[in-house]
Order: sequence, then C-alpha cells, then structure tokens
Amino acid sequence: MKSLGTLLKVAQRKLDELGIEAAKIGVEVAELQSRENAIRAREQAELANAARDPMFAAMLPAYRTRVRAQIADLKVHMSAKEKALEAIRQKLSEAYIEKSKFEQLLDQAEIRTATERATLEQAQLDEVAINRAGR
Repeated sequence: MKSLGTLLKVAQRKLDELGIEAAKIGVEVAELQSRENAIRAREQAELANAARDPMFAAMLPAYRTRVRAQIADLKVHMSAKEKALEAIRQKLSEAYIEKSKFEQLLDQAEIRTATERATLEQAQLDEVAINRAGR
C-alpha cells in the first residue's frame, strides 16, 4: 500500500501549492485595494488644494477624469484576481476531497491489514491448540 501513501503525499503537495497560490493572489488583491485607497486619498487632497487655489480648480476636471480611469483599471484587475482566487478556491475544495479519499483508502487498507494479521494469528493459535490437543 505504499502507492496510497505516495498518492496521499502528492495530493497534500497539490493542496499546499494551491494554498500558496491563493495566498499570493490574496496579497495581490489587497495591494490593489491599497492602491485604490491611496489614489482616492490623493484625490481628496487635490480637491482640498483646488478649493484653496483657483489655478488648481481649473485643472481639476482633467485630474478627476484621470483618477476615474485609474480606479476603473484597478477594479478590472481586482475583478480578474478575485475570479482567479475563486477558481483556486474551487480547485482547493476538489483537492481536499481527493486528499480525503486517499486518507480513507489508506485507513481502510490499514484496517484490512490489521484484520488479516489478526485472522492469521488466530489461525496459528488454533493450529497450535489442535496440535497440543492431539498429543
């Protein structure tokens, strides 16, 4: 039953790799959200500057258009990353089910081996008892 143990290790490695990939994408999504927050904070600062200085106020519409485009681009990237993360979560679920199946098969094999061993020992004890009784 060494092959079951190997298959279990492979399934665990796959599960680990998917977990690492999910974590990396999660970090990327957090970074994108952080960038969006930074852009919005900078926009608020520029709005405050524009309220104080009329020269900045004239440039404000172009700046806000650029900010909206940047945020829209970030949202597209975040959406793509979140879809990838959801796909990885699905793969993680499937990999966990596969790993669980191998664990169950390994447990069943161990139970079967223990039962066979106990049956063999009992047969040997019965044979010894019969031989002693026959003397």
